[in-house]
Amino acid sequence: MIYLQLFWSFLQIGLFSFGGGYAAMPLIQNQVVAVHGWLTQREFTDLVTISQMTPGPIAINSATFVGSKIAGTGGSLAATIGCILPSCIIVSLLAYMYMKKTGHDAGYPEHSAACRGLHDRHCRHGNSDYCLLW
Repeated sequence: MIYLQLFWSFLQIGLFSFGGGYAAMPLIQNQVVAVHGWLTQREFTDLVTISQMTPGPIAINSATFVGSKIAGTGGSLAATIGCILPSCIIVSLLAYMYMKKTGHDAGYPEHSAACRGLHDRHCRHGNSDYCLLW
């Protein structure tokens, strides 16, 4: 049940936080300190510090840290996936609609002019390993 709570809490954070990781911090604080009581205010302050020091987006680092503290590795996965899933779905839907509207063929980068130019450049300069991939 804790995995589902972590997933749902961070899904809401990922869905309703616009403006980057720092804009999500009040939402994270509300969920993990006020609503669920998973962290104290002092622990949340430490969470912000650790999330800023580690590489990567602060909201995702926070989700991973909270999930790990509450439920171990499974909790980290549940919270992190919950945090990034809304963005992945929204971007995928927008890309799909864009491809349908413009008629572009997604998934085949060798058809783009930039990729053809890079391919020709690498093959002309003797990078035979690269040419075998095409």
